[in-house]
Amino acid sequence: MQQYHSYEEILAVLRQTPKGAARAEILNVEANRKLVLNSGANVTLFCGCPAAGKSMKAKLQNVYVGLLERLNAKSGKPEGFGGLGGLSERTNKDEFFALSLPQQEELIGLKDDVVLDEFNCPVLTDDIDIIRKNNVIRETYEEMGNLGIYDFVPDADKLELVEMPGVRDDNYILNVWNGGGQVWAVTPFCHILHAEEELLTRLSEQSLLKRHELNSEARSFHKMPLFEALPRWGGSLGGEKSEDGRDMTYDYRYPHEWLVSWRIASDCLKHDAQSMKTLAAEVQSSVHHRLDFENALQCMGQTTGWADGVLKLPSGTVARMQETAGQIWNLQQNRDKTNAVSGI
Repeated sequence: MQQYHSYEEILAVLRQTPKGAARAEILNVEANRKLVLNSGANVTLFCGCPAAGKSMKAKLQNVYVGLLERLNAKSGKPEGFGGLGGLSERTNKDEFFALSLPQQEELIGLKDDVVLDEFNCPVLTDDIDIIRKNNVIRETYEEMGNLGIYDFVPDADKLELVEMPGVRDDNYILNVWNGGGQVWAVTPFCHILHAEEELLTRLSEQSLLKRHELNSEARSFHKMPLFEALPRWGGSLGGEKSEDGRDMTYDYRYPHEWLVSWRIASDCLKHDAQSMKTLAAEVQSSVHHRLDFENALQCMGQTTGWADGVLKLPSGTVARMQETAGQIWNLQQNRDKTNAVSGI
């Protein structure tokens, strides 16, 4: 496979390349992908602690996650649920050094790679740990602002990175992009942040006050029981579909953000393999679509073994969760067929 040498060159090639496998072949060359690489970052707020209970649902009944219900700013159509976040905003050296000092200072808080040094002067950084945190803070402020909420910014020092080595968010450039404007392959950085329940309640209530900005990219902020968030990948009943046929009035928009909900559950259950297998069984039993970890992982270019590490579970656990959910799904399908034949 040919290697390209600039963003402009590879972009011109990708514009002429059919969506799907042909574009993937180009970006599977790491040197090519780096030419169109950007990072993104998000945070999922959560609150509560596990309780005593006979079922996994009962044990997680006091645990909630804060999820943004996203909209397309131009069309107003639903674009799924997820954490607070988005693409990083960066500048390049030529642009930065062409600016005056006051102009450089104005980039603080607007560009995630512009920071103050020890002399309180603006400088460029390539430290991804700084960039990802600035990315979360800026995007949270912008998305909350879309809802008319301007009094919440997460504490950067309390963001907990969910390690996802090698994860990719390339679906847009591979399968959606029609060739217009700029586009990126994305390496996402996911975070969790434990918060007080009162905060999630307040943000949820404020989001319903209809103080949205014009062309808002968010409909509302939900304080959602964790158990209800866990199955939200693979639903297909709603009218507004993603490019891969999922229900954007129900599903998470991005698989890596959905996986974060399972990491929160794993933390709550002390990374116990049997508890997570039982949880997968209960979640599958609660919905009418396939709980499919392998599908979500394939979208990220990863395997169930990789997911074991992300969820801090013993080797082979996610594969067993997948198998258990599949067995229950098959029973559900057979029951539905039997009921249909019986006229129930």
